[in-house]
Amino acid sequence: MKEFTLLPVSIKRFMQCCDTSCHIGEDLVLTDFTEFPLPGETRKMQCVFVAICTAGEGRYTMGTVEHKVKPNDVIIVAEGQVLGDIKASKDFRGKALLISHDYLYSIIREVRDVSNLFVISRKRPVLSLSPVDVVAFQRYLEILKAKVEDEGHKFRRQIAGTILATMIYDLCNIIYDGQPGPGLKAQETFETFIRMVEANFRHERRISWYSAQLGISPKTLLEVVKRVSSRTPSEWLDIYTTLEIRLLLRHTAKPIGKIAEDLHFSTQSALGKFFKEQVGMSPKAYRQSEG
Repeated sequence: MKEFTLLPVSIKRFMQCCDTSCHIGEDLVLTDFTEFPLPGETRKMQCVFVAICTAGEGRYTMGTVEHKVKPNDVIIVAEGQVLGDIKASKDFRGKALLISHDYLYSIIREVRDVSNLFVISRKRPVLSLSPVDVVAFQRYLEILKAKVEDEGHKFRRQIAGTILATMIYDLCNIIYDGQPGPGLKAQETFETFIRMVEANFRHERRISWYSAQLGISPKTLLEVVKRVSSRTPSEWLDIYTTLEIRLLLRHTAKPIGKIAEDLHFSTQSALGKFFKEQVGMSPKAYRQSEG
C-alpha cells in the first residue's frame, strides 16, 4: 500500500493510495481502517469524514484539543478541519465514509440541516452511540455498501444518496438529543439568519443588511452567530457563496464572467480572488480539475 505524501486528505488522493472498489466516482468512498492509512502528520480534510470505531482505541487532535475514540464511538470531521497526532491501538478497527463536499450538499435538501450538524459536531466531534444506535448505524453502512457496489443499477447514485441522507439525519437527531443548546432565542436567531442567507446570499452579502432584517445590531448578530456556531456571519456567507460557485463551475458550462455577474461580484477578477482565497485555486483551475 502506498502512503500519503501530501498533507491534504481528499477522496482523489485516498483512491490513488488505496485499492477500493466501494465508491461512487470521487464523491463517496466506503472503507475500513485496515485499508485506511492513518497519517502520522497533521492533515487538512478536503472531504467530510464519518467513521465508527468497532474495536480498539484511538486518539487525535483537532486544532489543539485531543479527542479519544473507543468502540461504538462515531467520529464526524467536516471539510476544512485540521487533524493531527493520530494514534491507534494495534487492534483498532472501524468503518469509514469519505464524502465530497458537493455530493453531501446535493443529497441533503436543506443546507441548514448540514450546517447545524457540523456546527454541533465541532463541539462534539466524537459521539458515543447506544447499542441500539450502533446496530442501526451499521445496518445503514451495510445497505449503503451493497447499493454502491451494485454498479449495474441505473439509479445507484440516487439510492446511495438517499440512504446516506437518512443516516445523516439520524445522526443529527442523536447529536441534538445529547447537546445542551445555547439558548432557544439564540438558536432561533441563528436559524433565521441561516434561512435568510440561503435565500439572499447570491445578491446580498452585507452583514449590516442581515442584522437590519433581524432588527438587531451587527455586533449582536456577530455575538449570537459565533456563540451558536463557532463561526462568524461573514464566514457563513463565504461558505454559501463558495459552494454556489463550486456547483456552477462543476455542473454548468456558464462562463466564469457570467457566474460573477449572477452572484453580484463587481468583476470576474473579484470572483476569482475570492474563490482562490477560499479554495486555494482559481475558478478555471477548479473547473478543469473537476472535468
